[in-house]
Amino acid sequence: MSRIQDTRFPLGKAPALHVGDDRARTANVRSQCSGPPHAMRGLFSVWLVLLWCVPYVAHGQVRDDAGEPCRVLADGRVEGPLRTIAEEYRRRTGAKVEIEFLPMADVDAAVSGGRAPCDVVLAMPADKKSETPVGSLAGAKKVAWKYPSGEPVWAAAITKHSQAAQFITFVGGPTGHRLWSESEAGFTITSGPNHAEAYAWVVENRLKHTYPMTAARMMAELGGIRKGTCIDIGCGTGMLDVELAKRSEFTITGLDIDADMKPLFDKKIGDAGLQDRVSFVEGDAQKLPFPDNSADAIVSRGTLTFIPDIAKCLREVDRVLKPTGVAFLGGRYVYTPQKHKMTTEKLQQIVRNSGVAGARVIDSRGQWVKIVGPQAPKAAAGFQGGPHMLAGRIVADYAVTEGKCLLICGSDGGLEQALQKGLLETTDVEIAAMYPSEKVAGEARKRIEGAKLADRITCTTGSIGAWSFDEGSFDLIAGVGPVLIFQKDRQKAMQEIYRVLRPGGAALIGGKFLHMPEFRKVSSQSLRETADKTGISSIRVIDNMGQWVEIRKGIKDRGPRD
Repeated sequence: MSRIQDTRFPLGKAPALHVGDDRARTANVRSQCSGPPHAMRGLFSVWLVLLWCVPYVAHGQVRDDAGEPCRVLADGRVEGPLRTIAEEYRRRTGAKVEIEFLPMADVDAAVSGGRAPCDVVLAMPADKKSETPVGSLAGAKKVAWKYPSGEPVWAAAITKHSQAAQFITFVGGPTGHRLWSESEAGFTITSGPNHAEAYAWVVENRLKHTYPMTAARMMAELGGIRKGTCIDIGCGTGMLDVELAKRSEFTITGLDIDADMKPLFDKKIGDAGLQDRVSFVEGDAQKLPFPDNSADAIVSRGTLTFIPDIAKCLREVDRVLKPTGVAFLGGRYVYTPQKHKMTTEKLQQIVRNSGVAGARVIDSRGQWVKIVGPQAPKAAAGFQGGPHMLAGRIVADYAVTEGKCLLICGSDGGLEQALQKGLLETTDVEIAAMYPSEKVAGEARKRIEGAKLADRITCTTGSIGAWSFDEGSFDLIAGVGPVLIFQKDRQKAMQEIYRVLRPGGAALIGGKFLHMPEFRKVSSQSLRETADKTGISSIRVIDNMGQWVEIRKGIKDRGPRD
């Protein structure tokens, strides 16, 4: 076994830089030591000698990787987010990934010399105007950008290891994008000739599937307001405005400070045939170009935390909003760069200091500021959550908007009907609703046929573990209520759910709920222990808005989605 293989550590257990102790010391010397230059040259020579002695595989060559981990060599500046992304990749796929982090110069030297001892290499240039040798390798891809300075992170497969290309795709895919954005080191996954083009890329390749459910959420929050004037602050390319127009009779004005957004907005609205109802105005959210008391609704998605003076914006919204109106304004979202993310506590303080009456922060399924006018519908003042939000959660988290969906229904009550309705409104999935008895299924079938939804929903009977579905039958499986914890053999139930999922599919199954009798509840720790026994690495128990068991089946190339 080579020296580098001897010094490799399992993922998540390695020190910050661990390709041999000499290399780690070299990095520390370069960043901290004030000794003579020849000392650094001596240590770097050790690294080069070690690298020269290690067996390697030429770029693009097939390596016999049966049972072997995918070896990744990476620029130390990306360590934080890349470790997190690699761990999620391992959880989703069960594949082994081993990462070694080195200073930029050492990675560049290894690549330039054609002796990088790895299957995948990632590196950044010194600055936005510089280049890295990784970027010149065949098939190299930009998988992230340093934010806000803009240096690209390049990734390339050095060998044809069976996991190399898929790992790179995952690193630069939606899950990778989210984890890069969450990193304290400050990264994002978008770049373009200007801000508008970069934003349009994110909308089309990351967020497009979420706009229908965001519009549905906003319409619910408005408490019945469906007509009049609606203003969308930070409208971007107009994707949200198209969805709002489908669900209302509003005349909508999209406002954005970036003039480059207008041609993109106009095209989106024109393609939707909505140019008579939806228009664009260039303007600043801190000085809205609208008269007092002129808007029935004001909305925004993911805009607030980018505004320099949020309190000033809120006062402007309050000025423009009619006494009968409602505003629902989005703060941070999943892809917001770390620099612009704001804690709910800080946003609450800003809202309090703004002096806007009727304004409050909502942190359920997103971060929002809601302003309810003194004469607004009473329905707007209450909490607008409920089962329909579960459909939005599923769409946002799993990006499954088409294909086949199995809904495991304990009954045909309000929870089950709301989930069906939410998925029908925000996706194009074909739903198979499975009920515990033919009597319940028959009643549901009559309801569905009466609503003329039989072309989208079919009813069947069965239970988890006793069904006759083929392997890989569904893109999505969901269940509300304690449908999993009531199973006698929960381990078998989890394995069966995994079996009938298609590659790239996901399941979210409910567990205990708030007012459930204590003797019927199953602890999350017990569910985790059961999940561990299944041998499926991608199962996890989530304690967020209830108790849920999430099961993913690998990853799948859905274009920009993973």
